[in-house]
Amino acid sequence: MTLKEDILKGKYFPVESRNHLKAIMVSLLVYLPAIAMMYDLYESIHYGYKSMAIIELVTMLILYGFYMLFPRYVSIERISEIILVIYSVFLLITLFVPDYNAEFSLFWFSTLPIVAFYVLGEKKGIFWTGMIFVGFVFVLILSLFQQVILLYDKTLLIQIMLAYLGVSYIVYIIEKERSVYEDKLNRSIEDNRLLFKEVHHRTKNNMQVMMGLLETQSFKVEDPKYKKMFHAHVDRIKSMSFVHENLYKGMSYEEVDMHQYLGEVLDNLQKITQHTIIANIGYITLGIKDSISLGLIVNEAVSNAIEHAYSAGIGRIDVTLQNHGKGCILTIKDDGIGFNTQKEYQSLGMTLIEDLSISLPDGRLDIDVNKGTTIRVYFSLKGEI
Repeated sequence: MTLKEDILKGKYFPVESRNHLKAIMVSLLVYLPAIAMMYDLYESIHYGYKSMAIIELVTMLILYGFYMLFPRYVSIERISEIILVIYSVFLLITLFVPDYNAEFSLFWFSTLPIVAFYVLGEKKGIFWTGMIFVGFVFVLILSLFQQVILLYDKTLLIQIMLAYLGVSYIVYIIEKERSVYEDKLNRSIEDNRLLFKEVHHRTKNNMQVMMGLLETQSFKVEDPKYKKMFHAHVDRIKSMSFVHENLYKGMSYEEVDMHQYLGEVLDNLQKITQHTIIANIGYITLGIKDSISLGLIVNEAVSNAIEHAYSAGIGRIDVTLQNHGKGCILTIKDDGIGFNTQKEYQSLGMTLIEDLSISLPDGRLDIDVNKGTTIRVYFSLKGEI
């Protein structure tokens, strides 16, 4: 259990997002004043301030009752508004209900503009600041008509009101400037995202042109050996193009969904064979370079199995990518005739598999030729082992 994620409920929102920070701030603005209120409750009971003790107890019960519903049933904005209402009413009451530490409650007035402007934004912040100021004025009017007896001199109360407006204005200016910079940053990020998507789209289109040229050229080649080479290169380029298509269609332009990407690579290979390809790809995201390397490894290994594993009949090829702790294991397995170590190790496909496996973070290749062929590639996530 961690303070930020569990106690302060940060785990319910994406890390480094604005809502993640808002949730932590809202939680702190519930816990810290409530701790002070619990101490004050003890002193109110101890020194005989029963009215204030009842008000503090009811305030805490209502506050924690609503907070327990956050964020599953109550949104950040709604719980922030509830906190503002509860604290505003409580703090206005402390202006005329006797308490042992009455002055201490004035400190929490400074937290109200933070909740109002930072969590709820400029417009709602202005609204809530105005509402709380109206509450001050209402209490002051009640005191003028002798409906309540203020614990403070009216001049001091006016000074508190002006101080509250001053703090609110400062927080408003800070939040307004921060919002401007955040908007500019978000627009810049969005422009970069669109630019990267366009780059990936153009790259995919260029690869499709290359595949078209190779396929056209292969029609003019009669030698089966060279025709096979053309088709092999087309499949390699196609496996790389799937990465750029994945990035173009996806939400991220830096990380590739391996479940979707390798699924597309294997679907493409399934179209050219009667052998059954069984995919068990975990939901793992990798960077562009590592994704392309894995895609090419899968393409080469499965293509070799399609061509060499089964001399007759229809076989099965299993492809698995699973996360094991901080590392991953890619497995390509068939139950065919086994691996010809004297011949296959000299092929371009096997050379690619070896080189690409080593290029992965802490990459390691293992080949087992007992009862068919099993190729395992071990690598770590982001260089962690």
